[in-house]
Amino acid sequence: MDTKDKIFSVSEYIEIINVFLKRDEVKLIGEVSVVKTASSGHIYFTIKDQKADASIDCIIWKNSYKQYGIDLAVGMELIITGHPQIYPQRGSFSFIASTIELHGEGALKKAYDELKKKLTKEGVFAPERKRELPELPHKIGVIASLKGAVIHDFTNNLGKFGIEISCVDSRVEGQQAVTSLIESVQLLKQKDIEVLVIIRGGGSLESLQAFNNEAFVQEIVGFPVPVIAGIGHDQDVPLVALAADYMVSTPTAAAHLINESWEEAYAKVQQVPYILSRVHQEFKRIRADLQMTQTTLLDHTAQALLSVGQRLAFAEQAIRLHDPIRQLKLGYSIVRQNGKVLKSVQLLKKGDQLSTQLSDGSLESIIDNIKT
Repeated sequence: MDTKDKIFSVSEYIEIINVFLKRDEVKLIGEVSVVKTASSGHIYFTIKDQKADASIDCIIWKNSYKQYGIDLAVGMELIITGHPQIYPQRGSFSFIASTIELHGEGALKKAYDELKKKLTKEGVFAPERKRELPELPHKIGVIASLKGAVIHDFTNNLGKFGIEISCVDSRVEGQQAVTSLIESVQLLKQKDIEVLVIIRGGGSLESLQAFNNEAFVQEIVGFPVPVIAGIGHDQDVPLVALAADYMVSTPTAAAHLINESWEEAYAKVQQVPYILSRVHQEFKRIRADLQMTQTTLLDHTAQALLSVGQRLAFAEQAIRLHDPIRQLKLGYSIVRQNGKVLKSVQLLKKGDQLSTQLSDGSLESIIDNIKT
């Protein structure tokens, strides 16, 4: 644009400068010398060079400040990412920080240890809070950088069980990845998935800062389905991995974990023909045993019936031989006194009345004489 003869208003020119300044984000390193919190919650701070007499005023907006979980303090060494901006009303120059991060392995380790202790006390890492993976998970949500080999390692090792993957491309490197990772989690929270998988390769404490962020950890703790974290590391385990329901060291291990119930089910299906064959053989054996039992039972029943028949015949013969009617027909008689069978003359006296039963009738008599 030819600006040689153009006349700009102050506001127009400041706007042009700000557009130009906002094109590319830059990183600055310095020591915090001033920190102020506005009533709005925005943080105004100044960083200075440790080796030169130079400083720059900075601003980080309230939401961004809360997201990174760093309590700014004088003397703290920071790396900030953002862009410069001129404030039109005053013409003042400030650096708008989109990201703040601690500088130095010692500072990062201290912040890691303090947050880990805090989250442990809150029960975030407690085993009883962890959830079981569903049987045969079918719908998987994945957060990863799609530019590296990590996502390919995961998908190549995932079994061919018809699993559906909803994949979200996210930054995973450094403190600047926090916003991208949280947004990815919130996006997948709206999806119909059964398991969430977060994967990335190994890295230093500095490169893994986003995975030690409290806001990100809380997103994982509150996620509606079980979470698998496959995040590589050098020494300290990322706090997001500790908070996840399952923690593995590589994307490949995460894929194998999802495969487990599918592989077990497949192995059981493979055994079905063998099991059916065993069942068939067992049925054949049971049928043979039943047939043998039936034959034995029939034999025993026939023998028992024969024995019962013989006993009945003997009983019938005995009854017939002792039948009083038969005895009467042979010339015997039955004498009764007052309805009772008379067995001895000792029970009688002259004048008693008797009843005598013969084979073809009965007669009544009165005793006239008794002989013994």
